[in-house]
Amino acid sequence: MIQKPIGTSVTIAGILMLAILATILSTNHALAQAKPTILSLGSSPTSGHVGAHTGTLAVSLFGKLTSDHSPIGGASIIITGTGEGKQFSVTTNQFGSYSTSTHQGLGTHKIEAYFAGDSEHTSSSATRVVTVKF
Repeated sequence: MIQKPIGTSVTIAGILMLAILATILSTNHALAQAKPTILSLGSSPTSGHVGAHTGTLAVSLFGKLTSDHSPIGGASIIITGTGEGKQFSVTTNQFGSYSTSTHQGLGTHKIEAYFAGDSEHTSSSATRVVTVKF
Protein backbone atom coordinates (compact mmCIF):
# COMPACT_ATOMS: atom_id res chain seq x y z
CA MET A 1 0.00 0.00 0.00
CA ILE A 2 1.26 3.45 -0.98
CA GLN A 3 0.95 6.13 1.62
CA LYS A 4 0.46 9.74 0.67
CA PRO A 5 1.74 12.43 2.93
CA ILE A 6 -1.07 14.13 4.83
CA GLY A 7 0.41 17.54 4.13
CA THR A 8 -0.41 17.30 0.41
CA SER A 9 -4.08 16.48 1.06
CA VAL A 10 -4.40 19.28 3.59
CA THR A 11 -2.73 21.73 1.19
CA ILE A 12 -5.07 20.79 -1.66
CA ALA A 13 -8.12 21.01 0.63
CA GLY A 14 -6.92 24.41 1.85
CA ILE A 15 -6.49 25.70 -1.70
CA LEU A 16 -9.97 24.48 -2.65
CA MET A 17 -11.46 26.12 0.44
CA LEU A 18 -9.75 29.42 -0.39
CA ALA A 19 -11.07 29.26 -3.98
CA ILE A 20 -14.61 28.65 -2.72
CA LEU A 21 -14.38 31.52 -0.22
CA ALA A 22 -12.99 33.87 -2.88
CA THR A 23 -15.90 32.99 -5.18
CA ILE A 24 -18.46 33.60 -2.43
CA LEU A 25 -16.88 36.90 -1.42
CA SER A 26 -16.66 38.17 -5.00
CA THR A 27 -20.31 37.20 -5.62
CA ASN A 28 -21.46 38.94 -2.44
CA HIS A 29 -19.33 41.96 -3.28
CA ALA A 30 -20.87 42.19 -6.76
CA LEU A 31 -24.38 41.89 -5.33
CA ALA A 32 -23.66 44.48 -2.66
CA GLN A 33 -22.64 47.01 -5.31
CA ALA A 34 -25.94 46.82 -7.23
CA LYS A 35 -27.82 50.03 -6.50
CA PRO A 36 -31.60 50.01 -5.98
CA THR A 37 -33.74 51.49 -8.72
CA ILE A 38 -37.11 53.21 -8.86
CA LEU A 39 -39.29 52.76 -11.95
CA SER A 40 -42.41 54.84 -12.47
CA LEU A 41 -45.29 54.26 -14.89
CA GLY A 42 -47.97 56.76 -15.78
CA SER A 43 -50.77 56.74 -18.32
CA SER A 44 -52.97 59.27 -19.98
CA PRO A 45 -55.84 58.68 -19.68
CA THR A 46 -56.24 56.15 -16.87
CA SER A 47 -59.78 55.40 -17.99
CA GLY A 48 -62.11 56.29 -20.80
CA HIS A 49 -65.12 55.42 -22.87
CA VAL A 50 -65.22 54.20 -26.44
CA GLY A 51 -68.05 54.11 -28.91
CA ALA A 52 -69.42 50.95 -30.45
CA HIS A 53 -67.52 51.63 -33.67
CA THR A 54 -64.12 52.76 -32.31
CA GLY A 55 -63.58 49.87 -29.91
CA THR A 56 -60.18 50.99 -28.55
CA LEU A 57 -58.84 53.84 -26.45
CA ALA A 58 -55.50 55.48 -27.32
CA VAL A 59 -53.37 55.50 -24.17
CA SER A 60 -49.99 57.18 -23.70
CA LEU A 61 -47.61 55.39 -21.32
CA PHE A 62 -44.64 57.15 -19.77
CA GLY A 63 -42.24 56.84 -16.87
CA LYS A 64 -38.77 57.26 -15.50
CA LEU A 65 -36.02 54.99 -14.18
CA THR A 66 -33.71 56.35 -11.48
CA SER A 67 -31.14 55.18 -8.99
CA ASP A 68 -30.06 57.40 -6.08
CA HIS A 69 -32.09 60.24 -7.66
CA SER A 70 -30.02 59.97 -10.86
CA PRO A 71 -31.52 58.98 -14.22
CA ILE A 72 -30.55 55.69 -15.86
CA GLY A 73 -30.29 56.16 -19.62
CA GLY A 74 -30.17 53.39 -22.20
CA ALA A 75 -32.08 50.89 -20.05
CA SER A 76 -34.55 48.45 -21.59
CA ILE A 77 -38.06 48.61 -20.09
CA ILE A 78 -40.48 45.76 -20.84
CA ILE A 79 -44.18 46.72 -21.06
CA THR A 80 -46.81 44.01 -20.55
CA GLY A 81 -50.58 43.92 -20.07
CA THR A 82 -51.48 45.91 -23.15
CA GLY A 83 -53.71 43.16 -24.51
CA GLU A 84 -53.63 39.81 -26.22
CA GLY A 85 -50.58 38.68 -24.25
CA LYS A 86 -48.33 41.10 -26.10
CA GLN A 87 -45.26 42.68 -24.60
CA PHE A 88 -42.83 45.18 -26.01
CA SER A 89 -39.66 46.96 -25.06
CA VAL A 90 -38.79 50.66 -24.89
CA THR A 91 -35.46 52.27 -24.03
CA THR A 92 -34.93 55.09 -21.55
CA ASN A 93 -33.36 58.29 -22.86
CA GLN A 94 -30.42 60.15 -21.29
CA PHE A 95 -32.78 61.55 -18.65
CA GLY A 96 -34.03 58.07 -17.66
CA SER A 97 -37.43 58.77 -19.25
CA TYR A 98 -39.42 56.57 -21.62
CA SER A 99 -42.72 56.86 -23.43
CA THR A 100 -44.86 54.89 -25.82
CA SER A 101 -48.50 54.51 -26.73
CA THR A 102 -50.96 51.69 -27.09
CA HIS A 103 -54.61 51.14 -27.96
CA GLN A 104 -56.61 49.39 -25.24
CA GLY A 105 -59.79 47.45 -25.85
CA LEU A 106 -62.76 47.17 -23.51
CA GLY A 107 -62.02 46.03 -19.98
CA THR A 108 -59.66 46.66 -17.11
CA HIS A 109 -56.00 46.32 -18.04
CA LYS A 110 -53.17 45.89 -15.54
CA ILE A 111 -50.19 47.34 -17.41
CA GLU A 112 -46.73 46.67 -16.00
CA ALA A 113 -43.36 48.22 -16.75
CA TYR A 114 -40.35 46.10 -15.76
CA PHE A 115 -36.62 46.80 -15.61
CA ALA A 116 -34.64 43.55 -15.31
CA GLY A 117 -31.64 45.21 -13.69
CA ASP A 118 -28.04 45.12 -14.83
CA SER A 119 -24.56 44.75 -13.38
CA GLU A 120 -24.89 48.07 -11.56
CA HIS A 121 -28.61 48.27 -10.73
CA THR A 122 -31.30 46.07 -9.19
CA SER A 123 -34.55 45.24 -10.96
CA SER A 124 -37.75 47.18 -10.41
CA SER A 125 -41.30 47.36 -11.71
CA ALA A 126 -44.33 49.61 -11.73
CA THR A 127 -48.01 48.95 -12.42
CA ARG A 128 -50.85 51.07 -13.78
CA VAL A 129 -54.49 50.11 -14.24
CA VAL A 130 -56.34 51.41 -17.30
CA THR A 131 -60.11 50.89 -17.60
CA VAL A 132 -61.98 51.13 -20.91
CA LYS A 133 -65.80 51.15 -20.97
CA PHE A 134 -68.59 51.70 -23.50
